[in-house]
This record gives sequence, C-alpha cells and structure tokens, in this order.
Amino acid sequence: MPANERGKRSQPEDHDRARWLELADAALRRAPSEEDIAETEALARKEEEKIKRRVRPTAEKVKRHSKSQQ
Repeated sequence: MPANERGKRSQPEDHDRARWLELADAALRRAPSEEDIAETEALARKEEEKIKRRVRPTAEKVKRHSKSQQ
C-alpha cells in the first residue's frame, strides 16, 4: 500500500464521528430514563449493523482464501 494511503482506511469519516458522538452523548447522560436507554440501544444496534456490513465482505474474503489454502 502506498505511504500516502496508509492509515486512511482505519480513520473514521466525519459522519461516523458524528454518530459515535451522538451515541456517547446518549450513554453519558446522568440518571438515564427508559427513553434514554431505548435511544442508546437503538443507536448501538444501528452502529453494530453498519460495522457488520463493513466487516462482512472482508471476513468472507478471508474465509474463502483460508479454504483455498487447505
């Protein structure tokens, strides 16, 4: 990988940072209400799904590569 591209893939984009800050804000509220908990859970599930979608193609590629090596 060229030097100018190293590390860029692991850096979150601005819209990712905004979502993570929203999740952190919801998680750090004092004495969360049931509504706060529900909001935090929804944000966390949404984020988890986005991460899974980003990771899944790489995981499948590695799995196929691993099977072909056997």
